[in-house]
Amino acid sequence: MRGDGPGAVEVEAFFDRFVDAFATFDGRRVADLFAVPAVACSEDGTLVGLTTRDEVVDYYQAALDAYRIRGCVACQWSDLRMTSMGTRSLVAAVSWRLLGSDDRVVSAWRQSYCLLTTGGAAKCFAAASHAA
Repeated sequence: MRGDGPGAVEVEAFFDRFVDAFATFDGRRVADLFAVPAVACSEDGTLVGLTTRDEVVDYYQAALDAYRIRGCVACQWSDLRMTSMGTRSLVAAVSWRLLGSDDRVVSAWRQSYCLLTTGGAAKCFAAASHAA
């Protein structure tokens, strides 16, 4: 399901750009979607402060490398839910599916993103993984 309401176009474009960046397995491309500083929260509650672009690149490159080792070749998002946090920020939650070359689901989970929507494009300043 796609989103609706204020910012939906920018948010959907953010996740579509994320899918495109993921397909390159290049942490620099994924990092382009994030503001600095940013924070990531894993499903177990571990917080990771990302205070420089290099830290964002390294964090997401490590994740991409791990996904590739597991046989992932692509990702898909679905079930977008958004909650406004004022005029320029919102929380967007999506379900992710990582796919292998035969389209089998290698992994699936839900993740929430705090997004800043300025200049027509959304950037993430915080992300939290949670159970599917």
